[in-house]
Amino acid sequence: MPKALAIECLLKRISSNHKEREYLENQLHRAAAGIRGEGKMVKKFREFSYEGNYLPVWDLNMLLGEWAVQIDGLLLTDRCAIVMDSKNVSGEIHYDLVNEEYYRKDLPSGEILTMDNPVFQLNKHIHFIRKWFKLHNINLPVTGLIVYTANSCVFHTKPSDALICKTYQMNQYLYRILRDSPLTAVSRPLEDIGKLIAANQVPFKLSPLSKFYKIDLRDLKTGVYCNKCSSLGMRRIKKSWICAACGNKDAGADRLAVQEYFSLIDGELTNRKFREFSGIDNSDSARRVLTKYDLEITGERKTRVYRIKNR
Repeated sequence: MPKALAIECLLKRISSNHKEREYLENQLHRAAAGIRGEGKMVKKFREFSYEGNYLPVWDLNMLLGEWAVQIDGLLLTDRCAIVMDSKNVSGEIHYDLVNEEYYRKDLPSGEILTMDNPVFQLNKHIHFIRKWFKLHNINLPVTGLIVYTANSCVFHTKPSDALICKTYQMNQYLYRILRDSPLTAVSRPLEDIGKLIAANQVPFKLSPLSKFYKIDLRDLKTGVYCNKCSSLGMRRIKKSWICAACGNKDAGADRLAVQEYFSLIDGELTNRKFREFSGIDNSDSARRVLTKYDLEITGERKTRVYRIKNR
């Protein structure tokens, strides 16, 4: 389950006055903003035009040993590979040269918020791709670009050791990088490199959010969510689910409930735990629900454990 959707589900299962609610709402805003920012970057790239050979790869999830990275975009060209990191941050962006720190001044409130230095993340991603290329005998220089995608973003200062631009400037910055990079004797066709990257994608694993955000499980409301009236009052009747609040019928309501359990509570699920979470009072009904999904199953009968398969 995507992080933004998981946080949204978590917010539905805690009270309106929960002590972590404001923080989680802020986390949801940031996650959703990140998705919108990536979308703006991809949309702007549609206007990119380059006479040489190139191949964009979006939304990378890669692994080197225990080192996992998420990279918004990687542009493969016959001159270099360009890591593209998007930042959907609004307000005035300031850079403190002495402390190498960024902070944002909100408009119009003037509130100041310290942010992670995006250059450090970009350099980490560049270093990762260089190591990955070396491991796969790919001869291609790697550089990077940070793209701020919020419309109301104003730069007051920038560091000199990284290229940073706004969305509307992105393609011109890419052209500049390519203009200043010599042609490279690429060790294999870009299409083959793209296929190799695709074959090495790994699912992004996020710790169950109750553990990640330290939410007491006793604070979570149980039940199956109704997509019509937004209550947690769905009841299992024969092969379907019926909402006790509005009467809505939804045979597939348990799919979200299973996803929620793995995303919010634990990476392992048993028949008993699913009954406690969903409100199903019959173990055979719970078993039929769990076995219709493509889950990894270990153990027999009462010791049976369900997990999401590693793909």
